[in-house]
Amino acid sequence: MEFKREWITKEIIPETVKWAEEFGSKLSKNKVDSSGQEIKDTKLTTSQLRKFFGEVKRQQAIGYNSTDFILLKPKLAYAVGRTKKTNTCLHDFYKVMANSIDTVQNEEQFKNFIKIFEAIVAYHKAAEDSKLEIN
Repeated sequence: MEFKREWITKEIIPETVKWAEEFGSKLSKNKVDSSGQEIKDTKLTTSQLRKFFGEVKRQQAIGYNSTDFILLKPKLAYAVGRTKKTNTCLHDFYKVMANSIDTVQNEEQFKNFIKIFEAIVAYHKAAEDSKLEIN
């Protein structure tokens, strides 16, 4: 299932939550190669996710500012650039977040973005702690 911009621009629906569950779970696990072997150090770590989430929550606390919000994109790109490996879950996370950041045009959309991001964080944590198994 792919991320849909209308979840930010219009409304969050049950499909949005299902997508966040699948995406959060996927980010919490190492990727596998074509032979089915796990590729070490390719999952999105809790600290990587929380660092970006903390910045978003800081912006939420002071109020939506389009300039500050759009500047999250280069901060996230910097984190991706620091990784030594290519094709990690951080790269997947960047693609979705960059697309989401580009979509947000007003405070209401910013609120939807935050709700979706909170769901991703929650499902990432649940899957990482193996308390939730996504089929």
